[in-house]
Amino acid sequence: MSTTPYRLITCLFIILLYSSAAIGGTLWLSDQSPHASHGGAHAHGGPVKVRRGVFYKNLWLRHGDQPQNDNYITGGTHFSPMQLLNAKGQLSELKVERDKMHGMLNVDFPMPDEGFYNVYINHQWLDKGRRLFLIAKAEVLKHSCREGHDHVKENMPVKHNPKVPLEIVRERLPKENFHTLIGHGDTVTFTVMSKGKPQPGAEVTLTTDRGWSKKEITDEKGQVSYAMIRDYYPKWHEFNKRNTQPYVVSAEYLAPISGFLDGEHYRDTLYRSSYSGNFYPSPRDYESYAFGLSFGVFAIVFSGLAIYLYRRRRNRPYREVRFHE
Repeated sequence: MSTTPYRLITCLFIILLYSSAAIGGTLWLSDQSPHASHGGAHAHGGPVKVRRGVFYKNLWLRHGDQPQNDNYITGGTHFSPMQLLNAKGQLSELKVERDKMHGMLNVDFPMPDEGFYNVYINHQWLDKGRRLFLIAKAEVLKHSCREGHDHVKENMPVKHNPKVPLEIVRERLPKENFHTLIGHGDTVTFTVMSKGKPQPGAEVTLTTDRGWSKKEITDEKGQVSYAMIRDYYPKWHEFNKRNTQPYVVSAEYLAPISGFLDGEHYRDTLYRSSYSGNFYPSPRDYESYAFGLSFGVFAIVFSGLAIYLYRRRRNRPYREVRFHE
């Protein structure tokens, strides 16, 4: 029997799987390229491309509940135009395109000004009479030391879009600046907002790329806090203080909002919002590695010196002794 029909069915299944990928799990934005050959530079806000002196950021749409293994999205329906809230607080729309290499959905935008940029995209569909409304958000930083550091404080406050039905905002760390990296052991606070107001009672989950996750419920201020765990334990000679670990924060809230979508009625709406970012080894991690290495080197040198001195004292020079009787 020919295997051609089976191959055709398999190919059709794969196409359907990827085209409907956006309707499963959490929708989120990633700055990690799916292509190993994707070029670019690394700035304080992560990977960027520089064109005629202007920084450009590239983000890809992904879905799922495990950042390390989540698929990149290649298609789907009911996506809203992607919105950009720039460093000056101005809102505009972005064009979502398929990259030329593998057809994955991504967006590429300029960052001419110093500061933080928010990117949003929505996706919705019906499931057994309920509307599922997904909001993916990424906050990216543009900073070049060539621009100086005179206006850091005025660009540090968080920004949010009051029109977003459910948005996650990462609060700034104490004394945070453009060079601050979230590290192991840092306590990070997130505020969940519904159209610009804190949303208490929302279920929030933080998931790291290595699969660790924890659920919390927002308090009366709409806030939850997480201590970023340390799950990076390489060998001494393989330790990388710039090791990037993605994390995704998702929030869910069921609202009694009914209506129609594509002519079908829905009784309520489940909002699911995401915020994606990266965290790194804490300075304490590589300081402890350096201390351990220094102590090991000192122990080896001290032991070698002690053995040398001991053997030298034992190795006495030959002396001739004469007796006169």
